Amino acid sequence: MEIFNLTEKSAVYTSNVWLCCCDGAAYGGVLIDTGCDPAILEFLRERKKEIGKSPVSKILLTHNHYDHARLIKEIKEEFQAVVYASSPYTTGIDQILTDGDVISCGRYHFEIVSIPGHTSDSVCIYCPEEEILFSGDTPVMIWGTDNTYEKTFVHGFEELAKKKFHIIYPGHGEIIETGVVDLIRQSLTNIHNSRIIGLNPRKEKYEAEDRF
Repeated sequence: MEIFNLTEKSAVYTSNVWLCCCDGAAYGGVLIDTGCDPAILEFLRERKKEIGKSPVSKILLTHNHYDHARLIKEIKEEFQAVVYASSPYTTGIDQILTDGDVISCGRYHFEIVSIPGHTSDSVCIYCPEEEILFSGDTPVMIWGTDNTYEKTFVHGFEELAKKKFHIIYPGHGEIIETGVVDLIRQSLTNIHNSRIIGLNPRKEKYEAEDRF
């Protein structure tokens, strides 16, 4: 799978925007976040001329912050893309994402891992065929043990750590390609050694059900 960072040369503050070109997909690829740099639209228009079809069939949002989601309306309308997001309040959303959902594109699958922390609607997106992770703004490099974490975040990170991936495509900054397995393992250890508050997600679910 060929992956482009559409904001690599952006002159404005924006998130990374990853275009995943899915082999065998009839109607274009997957866009991870839309960013807020209008130059992204120009790249997609040129890409459409180059390949003779819309380069984007699906937009997956890691969360609903402005720098990640500003161009949803423009990209959706111009390239007829379907918008997937965890927050129901996302402008232009077509389908709500929940933990464990799998979105297909060609021969690739994009698995949704809910990991509320940076925002309540934050998700990571895992592609098992390529063994890669799109982390959005979820912190994956946890260096110390002096922070406090909600149990919902801890549970999400534990699920993340079960996945097999060797490259992380973050919402900001450079791709992480070195020592990813050790990084995630150490981060999880540091989280477990930090202060954890809140109910266990499973216990919370059962207690909610008991009230009805």
